[in-house]
Amino acid sequence: MNIYKKISTATLLVMAMAGSISAKDYSGAELYTSETWMYGKFEARMKMAAGSGTVSSMFLYHNDSYLGGNEPWVEVDIEILGKNPNSFQSNIITGFGPGDGQPDRKVTSEQHHAINPASNESFHTYGMEWTPNYVAWTLDGKVVRKTEKGQNDKNQVQDLGKKEQGLRFNLWSHEDAGWVGAWNDNILPVYQFINWVKVYKYTPGAGENGSDFTLDWSDDFDTFNSSRWLKGDWTFDGNRVDISPSNIFTKDGMVIIALTKKGQEGFNGQMPTDPEGDLKSQTPTSSSSSVIASSSSQTITPPSSSSVLSTPLIRTPQVQKDTRGIVNAKGAHVKEVKDRYRVNFKY
Repeated sequence: MNIYKKISTATLLVMAMAGSISAKDYSGAELYTSETWMYGKFEARMKMAAGSGTVSSMFLYHNDSYLGGNEPWVEVDIEILGKNPNSFQSNIITGFGPGDGQPDRKVTSEQHHAINPASNESFHTYGMEWTPNYVAWTLDGKVVRKTEKGQNDKNQVQDLGKKEQGLRFNLWSHEDAGWVGAWNDNILPVYQFINWVKVYKYTPGAGENGSDFTLDWSDDFDTFNSSRWLKGDWTFDGNRVDISPSNIFTKDGMVIIALTKKGQEGFNGQMPTDPEGDLKSQTPTSSSSSVIASSSSQTITPPSSSSVLSTPLIRTPQVQKDTRGIVNAKGAHVKEVKDRYRVNFKY
C-alpha cells in the first residue's frame, strides 16, 4: 500500500535550514508518456533489471492520484522485485490516498506470476488490457491474470474507470528488504532494456478480427520521441535513489533505463540481443489474448504498508507542464496549498 507522509511548514523550514533534505547516493530513472488514455491495451518487449533490493516495472497511473483527499487513486502494475526475477507482481491500486486529516483508503490486490526464463535473463512481452469490464495481465501473449468487474474485485475494475492513465516504466531501489530483498550496491549498475512498446485504443468490436483493441501507435526506439516520452526528475520517501533523466538512453533500437551510483550515470555495458522481438518483422495485431494460465498465479495477502511500488510525485518537466507538484532547491516535493506548503512523500 502506498503511503503519504505530510510534514508541516515549520518542520519543512527546519529541515531545509538544517540541510537534512539532501541528494541520495544512487540514481534510478523513470520513463513516462505525455499522453493518457481511458482504457486500452499496452504491451512492451523487455529484459528487466534484477538484483536484490531493486524494483523494475511497467505500470499505468493516473497522474493526480497522489493528491489524496477526494482525488481517486488509479493504478495498474507490473513489478519485478529484484530478489526474485523468476516472477512478476501484478497489482491494482484504487480508492483514495490520504488527504488533510484523512486516513489512507487505498485498496490493493497483489498476485505473483512465474516467468521462465527469468526476467533478467531473457526478453519477454509484458502486457496489460484495461477495459470497463476487466483488467488482464499477459506474458508472452498468454493471460496470466484476469480481474473481472463484479467478481470479488472489491469494485476495483469499476473504480479504475474514474480517470485516464498514462504508461510508465521505472527502475529504483526500495528500502524495505522484506519486500525486495537486502541491498548491496556491488550489483550496480543494473539495467532494464525496452525493445519496443505498443499502445492500442479501446474500440469494442472494431479491432482486428473483431477484437476490442486497435493499434494506436508503436515505438521501436530507433530514435527517442521527446514529444511522446518524458523523463522523470524527482525522488520519494522509501526510495534510496534519485530518479534522474541522465539514466535513460536509446541505443541500437532500445531504451535503456539504468540504476547506478550517484555520479556514475550512463551506460557502458553490452547491449543484449532479442532475435524474436524485432518489431519490424511482426505483423501488427490488436486481438485480445485468451489463454488463462491460472496455474502460474496465486493470490497473496497484501504486503506491509511499505512494500508497494511507488509512483512518485512529479515536478514540472521542461518539455511539458505538469501540475502535480514541484521540487524545491533542497530536493523536497512541495505543493502550495492555501498559502502554506505541504511536503508529500509516498512509497
